[in-house]
Amino acid sequence: MLIFITGATGFIGSHLAERLASKGHKLRCLARETSETEGLSKLNAEIVMTDMNDPAGLKKALEGVDIVYHCAAMVGEWLSKEEAGKINISGTKNLLDASMAAGVKRFVHVSSLAVLGMRHHYSTPPEAPYTMTGDIYSDTKIESEKIVMDYHRRKGLPIVIVRPGFVFGLRDRRFLPRMLKLLDDNKFAFLGSGNNIMNLVYIDNLIDVLIEAGINEKAIGQKYNVTNKDKVTMRDFVYMISDIRGIKRPNKSIPTPLARLIADSLEFYGRLTKSQTPPFLTKARIKVASLNLDFDISKTMRDLGYDSKITIREGLEKTLNS
Repeated sequence: MLIFITGATGFIGSHLAERLASKGHKLRCLARETSETEGLSKLNAEIVMTDMNDPAGLKKALEGVDIVYHCAAMVGEWLSKEEAGKINISGTKNLLDASMAAGVKRFVHVSSLAVLGMRHHYSTPPEAPYTMTGDIYSDTKIESEKIVMDYHRRKGLPIVIVRPGFVFGLRDRRFLPRMLKLLDDNKFAFLGSGNNIMNLVYIDNLIDVLIEAGINEKAIGQKYNVTNKDKVTMRDFVYMISDIRGIKRPNKSIPTPLARLIADSLEFYGRLTKSQTPPFLTKARIKVASLNLDFDISKTMRDLGYDSKITIREGLEKTLNS
């Protein structure tokens, strides 16, 4: 089976490529000229140097492909609408067109639980309505999901949408490293009580879902939430990290309204000075750190046999002790 992966040099895509290669599948991976492709070469993957906004290049790249995994996305809380839209919306549409032309058997779209809104969640199901928030990443991922579903409903493309929460594990360059630095610098503080549930998923558990989404007939046309089934609070998670690393547990806290006020000021100054990097505290980060983010994964467990085999603590131990 020939499988095409976008974002294969990234965190999720690289783990997916390794798992698929271990199962004996042939891989064809999209990469940019600036991408580090040594890991893919070791997997004997065919590397295609083209762009998500090169329709002709994508159509050629997808010739003979059976399954497409779309892992590439423009991620972050300091994006411009133009740069995010170019990959998350226009690039996705170009890839869908190429997939239709190639007659692929499955298109697995890696989305995000952010499409359901940065608000409090209490067992929110995958069928819940989209919530536009003004956050560029979240809103462009909503638009990309709508386009993917439209290609299924109107054109019959066999798609699956997989929505992970915050993914952690080896080669994570964003979520866990940021938290580790705050802890190492003794700058970590809980926002409020820290008793809010986090929407965490260990990378190997997510890959289990992605593999099954590519082959299970029940999955066609469906959306799936993916988090670990063991629920932990922000305080639980930080204490686990501290205990595994043998450092003192932090207990500082900041009232959430005060944190929002600081973030507003920092973001305003950052936009005013046209800073290319976000401030250390943003409104998006405050939401992530303070909201209750509990999502219903029963459909994923029922349809795809998902069991989140590796617990959050086990995943942290594997990651931090490697």
